Amino acid sequence: MYSYRRYVRYLIILITIISLSANLFFAIQLRLLGKKVSNSNIVISTRVESAIRDTMHSIKEIKETGAKEEMIDLQRSIQQLVLIFNSWVDLNQTEEKPNEALMRGLQGLETLRSAVVHNLNNQFSSRNENLTDYDIVFLDKIYEQLDRFSAVYNNIQRRVREIKDPDNGDGGLGQWANNIEEVSRLYRHSRIPNEHPAYMPIDSILTRVDKMLPELGNFSGSREVTENIQIRDGVHYYEINYYIEDDLVYSIWIDAVNGFLRQFEDYTADVKDTLVSKDEASEIAKKFINRFESYEQMIDGVSAITDENTKNTIYAFQFIPTLDDITMISDIVKVNVSSHGGKVIKYSNNFNGTVVPMSEVVVSLEDVEQKHSEQLLDMKYNGIAVVRSFYTHYRPVATYSYQSTKKEDIRKLYFDIVTGNQVYEAYSIYEPVSYMSTEENYQ
Repeated sequence: MYSYRRYVRYLIILITIISLSANLFFAIQLRLLGKKVSNSNIVISTRVESAIRDTMHSIKEIKETGAKEEMIDLQRSIQQLVLIFNSWVDLNQTEEKPNEALMRGLQGLETLRSAVVHNLNNQFSSRNENLTDYDIVFLDKIYEQLDRFSAVYNNIQRRVREIKDPDNGDGGLGQWANNIEEVSRLYRHSRIPNEHPAYMPIDSILTRVDKMLPELGNFSGSREVTENIQIRDGVHYYEINYYIEDDLVYSIWIDAVNGFLRQFEDYTADVKDTLVSKDEASEIAKKFINRFESYEQMIDGVSAITDENTKNTIYAFQFIPTLDDITMISDIVKVNVSSHGGKVIKYSNNFNGTVVPMSEVVVSLEDVEQKHSEQLLDMKYNGIAVVRSFYTHYRPVATYSYQSTKKEDIRKLYFDIVTGNQVYEAYSIYEPVSYMSTEENYQ
């Protein structure tokens, strides 16, 4: 009995020693691991700072030389910066406890990367590898923002744990991300690159809405106007939404620069069961257009689509204004009309009243076809067209237009008559309208 108790006592002592040894071992390993993480953090932190400086240096170099090699180097450095900062963020958060402030900063860097690698590089390539004045201004703004990012990063790298709590602030990282997104958005989407044009006050906008769409004057629900002006493909607009309780029934975009209607959507259900023919739908669409802008000549196109919810046929019309045989692609108007009752479901256009630019032809049609021979295989010349795009800085530009001769290919290409470079590409599902009065005209 005595020997059994002694055996148990020794066993307990042995287990205790093993447990203490194991705890000591794991404590040492944890400390070593923490030290390694800390060392890794220091190393990556240094690499982040170095990557910021490299990117700023690349900006200086491309501004001075304008060389293709420097553009490639700038893209490489900005992508490297995003990669390294991403690694640093991963070191300072877990899947269970993500650091929202750091993720917001990473989003800002991703926006910058996209603007440089895609937008700036595409603009550079489309202009025979030359920087424009707008590109230079954009690069200056990026440089300034990277300088601020360096200061913000130095401010937060030693207090990462603190900024996990929103009450402690984010060290300016969120504001920096907002700023870089605004810089990128103005370069990519503003009709005056890098700037906000002068905007109409919201009171004037709402007055114009009441005049353009008087049927909404006695709307019984609520009307909400977005606080910030939206920017998309050269269009700066106020978004105005109409609700009945929580249901969106109408959505309107009004150009914040000139007050024209840019988009109208009607989400209400069809109240009439009367079938409307394609001819009748076309007339309804044209009358709706004439409420806002009158065109003497237009090229009509239509596509019949099916509403996924109601299974009703919708006539999707595209109207292209023409001036002296020049197609105004910039001023395309699209109108969708329901075949059940003839309600206008959607109206949209980006620009109107565009004047044909007085451009002196520098590059001949033959030169364009020779330069872009591979792109223009199986495509036919379709006349002069005026376009606005990111590559024209949303200014009207006269172009040589081409469309595919293959039925399954719906591409259209546009080449600047001054530079010979491609400035726009479109895909059209619209077929020319052939009017008829037979039953076939009903879908």
